[in-house]
Amino acid sequence: MSEKPDQAQEIGKAIVVAAKPEELDALSAWAQTMLDIKASKISAVQKAKSAILASTDRKVLAPILQVTWKELKRVGWEERSLPARMAMGGAVAALTISGQGAGIVALGGAIGVPLFVVFGAGSALAGVIIDEVRRKK
Repeated sequence: MSEKPDQAQEIGKAIVVAAKPEELDALSAWAQTMLDIKASKISAVQKAKSAILASTDRKVLAPILQVTWKELKRVGWEERSLPARMAMGGAVAALTISGQGAGIVALGGAIGVPLFVVFGAGSALAGVIIDEVRRKK
């Protein structure tokens, strides 16, 4: 998964805009923690564990998952044809009936975003979040 600098800026701004005022400090601290974990000399497994543990605060997850959900909806639903929507609707219905749908989506965002920041090109996203929080204050 690669990310252009302007995409990181757009997503970072959207996350900060989605955050409530009381979530801003936690969001900025989270982004800094992700950068610290990425720069650390610990093993990849330890980095993954640390990133996931640092991402369990609701004040951090709420704005990230809100923006992630909007993007998934836009790309996965709004930009799809009717047959593709029907197929996805059937898959969502099957997951919902089994009771695992919401948990899978939340778990994917809660784990995927921190791991992307620590192991992928997401450090630009963390930097944008820190800058945007400072601007918003």
